[in-house]
Amino acid sequence: MLLRHLFKNREKRKRVAHIGAAVVIFIHAYEKFDHHNPAYIPFTIAGIVFLLVALLHPVIEKKAPWVDGVFFVIEGILSIILAVEFFNAGKKALPVTYLLLAIFQLFMAFKKSKKGIEAHKNHYPITPSGEVQ
Repeated sequence: MLLRHLFKNREKRKRVAHIGAAVVIFIHAYEKFDHHNPAYIPFTIAGIVFLLVALLHPVIEKKAPWVDGVFFVIEGILSIILAVEFFNAGKKALPVTYLLLAIFQLFMAFKKSKKGIEAHKNHYPITPSGEVQ
């Protein structure tokens, strides 16, 4: 709701969401790096990818409308990985929060993917012979 009032443009809201995800991933990458855990490398790569997606979102979404769903799945997987690591570290409430976040992200992934596929089908209808019009 707050984002909707701050950013009236729908495209800017999507960018802010991906930038927020990248910032969280970079924070966890730094934490892994600080504890000399080699898991910082994949987290850093994921953060860079999410930042690039945020910057190039309009271009990517025109060519692949299901991209939001794919990145929600990746965010969900990263949240599950963090929850498992926090459970192994002996934390109690934080991993549950990450699990709830992962459930929400996976739900949104399927919702966004379904909308993106429908939009793509409506934009590029397929004839009965299998050709794209």
